[in-house]
Amino acid sequence: MRQLCRDNLPGYVESMECGMPSYAKDGVTEVGFASQKNYISIYALKSDALEAHRAELTSANVGKGCIRYTKPEKVDLAAVARLLKATAASDGKVC
Repeated sequence: MRQLCRDNLPGYVESMECGMPSYAKDGVTEVGFASQKNYISIYALKSDALEAHRAELTSANVGKGCIRYTKPEKVDLAAVARLLKATAASDGKVC
């Protein structure tokens, strides 16, 4: 997941925020991910990018800014990559 973020979020600063890898642009965190007890979470905080790709995330539980996969093999890496690219291109607000 880290490499996917690094490949698709050019110009973002990688850091640890709230105990998880996070990616910020202009000092604002827009993406993060974490391995929880029962799922893998991807925090995609640009709501316009998330809404545009919601239909592609069929194997996940998708909330306002959180995408949850119950098993690593369910993560659709291609869909996540497209979401990350859309996030990088978006001028929308962070939710």
